[in-house]
Amino acid sequence: MRIGVFCPLDYHPELGRPHHERYAQVLDQAEQTERAGLESFWVAEHHFSDYGIGPDPAVLLAAVAARTQRIRLGTAAAVLPLHTPLRLAESLALVDQLSHGRLECGVASGYLHYEFEGFGQSLAQRRERFDEALAIVRRAWRGGPVNFAGEHFQVAAPPLNVQPLQAGGPPLHIAVTRPAVVPHVGRKGLGLLTIPYVALRDLTALREAVAAYRGTLPADARGAVTAALHVFCAEGPDDPALDLARAALERYLRTRVVPGARYAGTPPAEDFVLFGDAAALAPRLRALDALGLDRLLALADFGGLSPRLVAGSLMRLGGLAAG
Repeated sequence: MRIGVFCPLDYHPELGRPHHERYAQVLDQAEQTERAGLESFWVAEHHFSDYGIGPDPAVLLAAVAARTQRIRLGTAAAVLPLHTPLRLAESLALVDQLSHGRLECGVASGYLHYEFEGFGQSLAQRRERFDEALAIVRRAWRGGPVNFAGEHFQVAAPPLNVQPLQAGGPPLHIAVTRPAVVPHVGRKGLGLLTIPYVALRDLTALREAVAAYRGTLPADARGAVTAALHVFCAEGPDDPALDLARAALERYLRTRVVPGARYAGTPPAEDFVLFGDAAALAPRLRALDALGLDRLLALADFGGLSPRLVAGSLMRLGGLAAG
């Protein structure tokens, strides 16, 4: 199981950190991820609120690409219905070129009503728009003219002048929050990207979701399961920073407005919160590996947690990953 980092870019104005400092912190965190020996660094896309201040993952990941050499770079996730598909395909192809083929592309249909309203789109049509946009992006990355006639998008375009460095485009992962959608992702033969605490009750439910995904993958598809969990790797079992991490998690959860989220404002299941020192976390990471995850994304920067504490946690997590 590979271990990377997911930064949702949640922003808490009451802490008094201006936006430019928050972005600087994120870029430093990407460098720390690489120094720690971790595998990848992913950023979210959100609009119109402090829920997340990463409106353009391609721009942010281009900056990350310039400051790193090895780690994979991921979108978690590009909200396809809110984009002009060809324009997004171009932007992500450019990031793949700038990063020398390190891009991982998580895509989603979206779920926040105010994001759709802000762009003059209907939330009710998001899944149809998602399917059409995904088809256009995949066609564009295969090279050649792009012709598509759908209900929401009509395209008749020449080939992109910039193609991804990775043949056929970066690996695609579909982000889901509802277990019922998991088999549909498997049937597409694409990667599965999930944040389990939103909709699943425990590790048993996650195991069932992984099995449902693998059970529907086409025979010729390798597939991949990526899950994001909150992680804080402490110096020891009595590290006072653990209390600070718990307080930051509470602040983070108070800002989450996911419709239908299982936790409904209460803390997520303990299975999905990996807080403790290296000795405590090691068996839990082994259990996740045995469950069938291909990649764990550590939600390590949340709720305004001190950059110093995030950096220390990432370095210790890197030591665990190496072991």
